[in-house]
Amino acid sequence: MNTTVSFHCTLCGKCCNSPPAMTVPELFHHEDLFVGALGVRHGPKGLALATMAHDFPSLEACPARGADGLCGIHTNRKPAMGGPVPPAPHQPANGRHVVLSSPTTGAGYIGAECIVPGRRDGLPVLVADGEVADPGYRTQLHAHRGALEREALEWGGEVSALLRGQMAPPAAGDVVTLPLVPVLAVLAARSDAARRRCLRYVQRQRALLDRKVGEGLARKHPRDKPVTKEFRAYAAAYERLEVALARGGVAATATPDEAARTDTYLGVPEAA
Repeated sequence: MNTTVSFHCTLCGKCCNSPPAMTVPELFHHEDLFVGALGVRHGPKGLALATMAHDFPSLEACPARGADGLCGIHTNRKPAMGGPVPPAPHQPANGRHVVLSSPTTGAGYIGAECIVPGRRDGLPVLVADGEVADPGYRTQLHAHRGALEREALEWGGEVSALLRGQMAPPAAGDVVTLPLVPVLAVLAARSDAARRRCLRYVQRQRALLDRKVGEGLARKHPRDKPVTKEFRAYAAAYERLEVALARGGVAATATPDEAARTDTYLGVPEAA
């Protein structure tokens, strides 16, 4: 198996064919563009959780991709998974070349020669002998791993415990998508500032979901019907959560250090 991979982004937009995985701070920053969702799958220790953007499958595009195929938020806190080389933070180093090569093997990628096995003139070497060779990608990879560790610290454990009592792990290979309600409930209980920030996110998402449902009904694409139903359920769940958040209340167990940490995580100072 070839363990050397060369890469050069051609800006063709072919890899921007679906909503990306995103951290909670990334979703908050782009609250008017991406519908946030909580993905739940079967993991080695039960439920495996990850936040992501969600959209209609018939569109076959990231919501940020423009008509010219270019990213509309390239200079505005572009999600880490939408970088020139999408990171594979969950994969071992000796398997990363497989992850990098696999996205360009489908029919939709014909003509895209950004990731190629081995060495090629004019293309920088990204992975050499199974190890990351490009310093920029190495930095990007470590930063994204750090962001995911912060996700686990801020809400991952608590949300996993909540869901374990409410749902069984999905079948292997399946992903169940939920609204961010349990994540927001955990974060909002840390401080009054976090509660207000989560409330704003819920209000913005309700407005976005209303637009998305209207667009889906107008398009009438059969592939989109299940997601239209999902988005309606998201809107109803957020309506209930908005009432609860508007009433206020912070968990008695939240320490000042936890409150300050979560406020920083959510970017509350810049959002206030």
